[in-house]
Amino acid sequence: MQQLYELLLTQQESLPELTYSVVYRHQSGLDGLDNTFTNSNQISDHTTIKCMAVSKYSIVYGGDFGVIHSGKRTYHIDLKVNSISFSPDNEYIILSGKSTYLFSIKTENFVKMFPHEVKFDSTGSLCFCKGIVYETATFQQIKQFKCPEYGDFTISILRDSLYLSSVTLIKHLEDLKDCRLLIDNYDTNQHFEHSIPPSNEVKQLWSDDGKILLIWSQTLDDHTNQSYFGTHHLNLWIEDQLLNIELFEGPIHDVQWVQNGFIVISGYMPAGAILFNKQGQKEYLILQAHINSIYPKNNLVALCGFGNLTGDIYIYDLNNIKKVGQTKQDKVVQFEWSPNGQYFLLATTFPRLRVDNQFLICSKFGEFLHKQKFEELHEIKWVNDSNLNIQVNIVEEVKQSKQINLTTGVDFIKQMKEAKVNDQPRKLEKDEKLSTLNCTTQNQQNVQLVQTQVITKTVPQKQIFMRRQEPIIQQPSIEELELQHQQLIQQQQQMKLEKKQKQRQNKQMNNQNHKQKQKHSPPNNFQFEQNDEIGQNGYPIWQD
Repeated sequence: MQQLYELLLTQQESLPELTYSVVYRHQSGLDGLDNTFTNSNQISDHTTIKCMAVSKYSIVYGGDFGVIHSGKRTYHIDLKVNSISFSPDNEYIILSGKSTYLFSIKTENFVKMFPHEVKFDSTGSLCFCKGIVYETATFQQIKQFKCPEYGDFTISILRDSLYLSSVTLIKHLEDLKDCRLLIDNYDTNQHFEHSIPPSNEVKQLWSDDGKILLIWSQTLDDHTNQSYFGTHHLNLWIEDQLLNIELFEGPIHDVQWVQNGFIVISGYMPAGAILFNKQGQKEYLILQAHINSIYPKNNLVALCGFGNLTGDIYIYDLNNIKKVGQTKQDKVVQFEWSPNGQYFLLATTFPRLRVDNQFLICSKFGEFLHKQKFEELHEIKWVNDSNLNIQVNIVEEVKQSKQINLTTGVDFIKQMKEAKVNDQPRKLEKDEKLSTLNCTTQNQQNVQLVQTQVITKTVPQKQIFMRRQEPIIQQPSIEELELQHQQLIQQQQQMKLEKKQKQRQNKQMNNQNHKQKQKHSPPNNFQFEQNDEIGQNGYPIWQD
């Protein structure tokens, strides 16, 4: 059956490739940018597009109006969906709404409906839905594997070593019991089961060869009250062994597979990015900075600080383990490498951010090539970059050297923050403990701290403010100190005189007011009349 499927793939009609470099949807519809980054063409004028998917041969977008396929042939699909994607061989369109539907591009008809999310293997010959395996040639059920109702289900994708994995998650925070990791081999029917730390969320990442699994588990709350970020654990499954990966103290920010192994960003800010080999052994401390995201592509990897961080982007070549580019862009919501890894785009999209919506296209070294702004930019995707006609100035390596004066340095705070970045990879020893590494260690080769003599005597200081600079602190001379002392004595004497004068004025005003009250008060004409009925002691006289 596999040989028949490959024969059908070789005999199918070749499709023309799209000429757009990127496709983006905004408040006015759907547009495509040409391969010179100069001209934009409108693909659709629908303003209610909710989602889209792009391949080298076609563009599919949907909304309340249904789904439209645009490519060699344009047609309409009457279905409301929330998300759209393609199968690995671009043979089927996966339409997700209340249920998941498979639509054949070749026959232009629906072929199957599934109650849950659908995943394919690398060849597209098998599809999986919550532990049930279907053959895409006939869509008949072949096998069924155990899968928890409340949990995560993944496959290793690569057909030569196909594994199915699932994790039972914790429904309630009060039920902190061990989670179970279930792994099944599709061909040999081998079953593996392991216990992992209690988790509310689990991210499973299979390696490219489909034989190694990374399990990033975390709880939303830390019941030991030791961390605000909850508890984070990273385990590696290889050859039926579950290994615990040693990381920096603190939360795990991101985990991604790369060509040499995998990279983990962990620890409190500034966090550290560590390169591990496929056996889980640490090899290089690549970067220590304010970063929280990893974007690998071929031999390159971008380590970025997005979200509530400053938007620093560091680009490394993993073949030589060195930095080849660096740039910075704040308010980034989307980062995406081009298909061949020569360019990447940065986008600020709506509704995540409602202001400054834009996208930028950069070379793999961080050089800005194109920028476009919008009132509302909703989504952008790469289409094809094999025929781009762009001139790029190649920068082999970025070298930075800073000198900071600890006493009179201009822009002192900014330079001290930059001094904490250790962007030169360092080889780690096998027995070296990460707990002994300080994430704020400074690179002594690139950052030089120039110390000056600091006067220990505490004397008044004068600040001289310069335009667009931080205050520069200077020590006053002896003459200036004597002049300041004399001025201070004069001010004190003047304040005493003013206080005495004010007291005299208040006293005179009080005397005048008292005399005026006596002068205008009415005369007292009351006369006491003697009462015979009252005795000398003020009591009435008793009469018989």
